[in-house]
Amino acid sequence: MSLMPYWLRHMRNLAYRDPIARAFEDPFALLARDPFFRDPVKYIKQVTAPIEQEHGIEGIYSDSEVKVDGKKVEVHLDVQNFSPDQIQVKTVGNEILVEGKKEIKREDGWTRSHFERRFLLPDGFPPERVECHLDKGKLLLVAFRAEPVEERKIPIQDKSAEKKEESK
Repeated sequence: MSLMPYWLRHMRNLAYRDPIARAFEDPFALLARDPFFRDPVKYIKQVTAPIEQEHGIEGIYSDSEVKVDGKKVEVHLDVQNFSPDQIQVKTVGNEILVEGKKEIKREDGWTRSHFERRFLLPDGFPPERVECHLDKGKLLLVAFRAEPVEERKIPIQDKSAEKKEESK
């Protein structure tokens, strides 16, 4: 009897368990698992994308929708398919709720459109100081800060001058 079939089966099983042996067996398998080689364009976009600034409003919104500076928060929404009487804007606690509903009766039935967007206001922006403007199908929500942030001058401490005095 020959031990050769047993030995070949053992080597094949060993190759499946050992990652180094698998790399020699199929070198392109490692590349298939690497995100760069699977989709290089997507990988490069992710790596070179700028770090997104946290604007304090929770949720998934594009940069064109939410603009935040020290004095106010602006939210821009495209509501051109809705008339002003079909849009409702209200504040619930520290949250702004924008809702649009419309129903159109047609010959073959009804068409309904509905959207709802919620925006949580950052700290320091009370819901009482929220304004709403509609212009050419664009809804603008502006929330103003409760108290304006005061400008403060910060003194610069020169550490190099202190080290020179200590060394003397």
